[in-house]
Amino acid sequence: MAKKKTKNIIPPTPTEKELNDIKRLLMFFLVKTGVTQDELSLALNMDQADVSRLMPTRKIKKYKD
Repeated sequence: MAKKKTKNIIPPTPTEKELNDIKRLLMFFLVKTGVTQDELSLALNMDQADVSRLMPTRKIKKYKD
């Protein structure tokens, strides 16, 4: 039998975790103000599907004036 490949996942450092939390809060704010996932993906140089996984925008109510 062939050995199953496993990924060596290194847990994020406290600093990396905090930076990811800040990124998600900024993304949340931008979505609240009307920025689309497509625009976020362009700005972050990420695939739109990855942005969607990070921030499911359907559940976020947009800010109204």
